[in-house]
Amino acid sequence: MSNSHSPHQIDRSPTNTGTSRPRRAMAIRLTGWPIDRFRRRERQRGSPDDRPTLLIDRQGQRRTVAACCSRAARAGAAPGMPAAEARALFPPGAVRLAPADAPGDRRALRRLAVWALRLSPLVEPQEPDGLLLDVTGCARAFGGERALAERAVDGIGSLGIGARVAVAPTFTAAGALARGSGARLSIIGPSELGPALEPLPLGALGLADADLAPLASLGIERIGQLLDLPRAALPARFGAGVLLALDRALGHAMESILPIEDPEPVRAHRTLEGPTDRVEAVEGIVREQLASIASRLAERESGVRSLRVDLARSDLPPETLTVTVGRPTRDARHLWRLLAPKLERAHLGFGVEAVTTEVTAAVRLAHEQCVHLPSGSADAATDLDADRAASECIDTLANRLGPGRVLRPVMVPSHRPERSVALHDAAESPPPASSASPSTGGVQATPSDRPTVLFDRPEPADVVALTPDGPVHAVRFRGEDHAVIACIGPERIGSEWWRGRGSTRDYFRVQTESGVWLWLARSIEPGGWRVHGVWA
Repeated sequence: MSNSHSPHQIDRSPTNTGTSRPRRAMAIRLTGWPIDRFRRRERQRGSPDDRPTLLIDRQGQRRTVAACCSRAARAGAAPGMPAAEARALFPPGAVRLAPADAPGDRRALRRLAVWALRLSPLVEPQEPDGLLLDVTGCARAFGGERALAERAVDGIGSLGIGARVAVAPTFTAAGALARGSGARLSIIGPSELGPALEPLPLGALGLADADLAPLASLGIERIGQLLDLPRAALPARFGAGVLLALDRALGHAMESILPIEDPEPVRAHRTLEGPTDRVEAVEGIVREQLASIASRLAERESGVRSLRVDLARSDLPPETLTVTVGRPTRDARHLWRLLAPKLERAHLGFGVEAVTTEVTAAVRLAHEQCVHLPSGSADAATDLDADRAASECIDTLANRLGPGRVLRPVMVPSHRPERSVALHDAAESPPPASSASPSTGGVQATPSDRPTVLFDRPEPADVVALTPDGPVHAVRFRGEDHAVIACIGPERIGSEWWRGRGSTRDYFRVQTESGVWLWLARSIEPGGWRVHGVWA
């Protein structure tokens, strides 16, 4: 927030946020969104109706007007009015009542935001009836900001939806102009920001009713009146939200949008001139489609988690082949190796008429350098290749043996050594491994403190020790006596209190005269010694 002005006066000039290029924000206000969407749906069904329209919201036994068209509004109807009262404003049969569809309006608004990605790569749907776009640098591709704004209005109008568009240096100012100016197109520069906002109603700033009520009680209805008030008094008298909205509109406070991502699926489709039962022909089409999909995924810096191939057969229902990988990939050769065995076993019937390959689940991949420069680390490249080869091997086994047949050990946070590892489906993303290791007295144990082979059930042993706390002198294990030449410990591991009462153990690492290292455990409460693992 800028502090360059007096605390007793609001600076009406925009603040340079320090970016290399001044921001240009566009706001699109859908003036009759629920009604326009309803009428568009009715036209698509072939049942248009020119009567005034009221959309009714039902909450239990209470029915109220959720939205009304302009003709109904001129007759006196308004959102929030009881439905019976609104219907009484018209002669019998002269008004059309229909149920409101708020969830459908939200979904359609998101689809419209995806449509608006042709205007800017950064678009956020603003419920209930608006869009915000960051059009910084976009106007050049359309021949100027006015041409860009007209493209937005005309494009939305072609869908049968009324809209007002505003372009300004801040998102809040653009939204205020689109809501409150009444103009079809509004384009202002940084020097026009303050004068353009002054005549607008306070509601154009998007303030909540709780913030507007104290201002309305004092007769403050315009943004210009709010700008004339002492700045220091605004938070104390009307709340911090009023000053924050004003500062965002003038560019004195940070603001951002949460852009929507294009949900367009990554797919490839090919219709054949005639049915074919040749496996080689189908395989060639699938390989071409995989190469095309890999290229599109590279552009999005994404990878496949699951893939589906649909074979439309002339005499049978479609044959569907699915592939799931544990590590996201866009390697077309790896995906083909997983699909090839399934395609060989597929029943093609009297011939395949069309082939569709579609990515059913994809995730973003971290950017990685494809070419390793001579100065780069060869060990890092080798490790990356080894990880990729291991993941491809796991994918091959999982797709051939079936889900849940290939497991991988994953570290989990637990005091007990026998509970510190769990097996998960290798085809699924393993849960993040905990950085916490079993500890004693707050001292973290290192991987070398744990045996390479941990027994599922500790095996009994007889131990000769000078004291219960060690050191250990001899061990009788599996019927053989072993002299101990080195002993490290004890390491005390307590029970997990959230699982109920359990025993506390002291662990010792001992080396026998034959060179074998054993992991001995002495249970304190019941007593007795066990061998819990060995270092192989």
